[in-house]
Amino acid sequence: DWLERKMEDKTLLTTLQFYSSIAYASFYCKSYSMVVYFICKSVQLSLRNGICEHTPLSFLQFTGVVTKDDDAVLCYRIAKNAMSLQERFGMATQIPELYFQFYGRVAWRFEPFQAGVHKLRQCLDAGLSSGRSDIGLFCGLNEIKYALFSGANLKSLLKRIDYY
Repeated sequence: DWLERKMEDKTLLTTLQFYSSIAYASFYCKSYSMVVYFICKSVQLSLRNGICEHTPLSFLQFTGVVTKDDDAVLCYRIAKNAMSLQERFGMATQIPELYFQFYGRVAWRFEPFQAGVHKLRQCLDAGLSSGRSDIGLFCGLNEIKYALFSGANLKSLLKRIDYY
């Protein structure tokens, strides 16, 4: 079974982290084809060699870039499974990125906005406290968007925004 195989080769683990870093850099440089390429390479590496603590993020990144209307349900299922796989490793340092990918890019189509607001708030806090302010601020922007869509009280939303 694929889930039972663990990727233990340090070179492969480093390569997987490298692919993820290059995908993020490509995202900021607005090179969409490079983002897709390196995310697909990281998923391919995980599928060939087994799972590791970076596999859930690879799958969430993958679902974030391939989601279209006709395959949104399949991408959501992959993303949900990646989130449950993350619990196996307990990588607290990846929480901001995982929540951003799941709640900010995939789950909004299927889960209530109110649930996303709470998780994106956790993502914002975790991102800012761990030094990942880039991901934290993306989560903060998505949290505000979700809160507006869910009909949040504007005065309380303004107070929460002013807190940061």
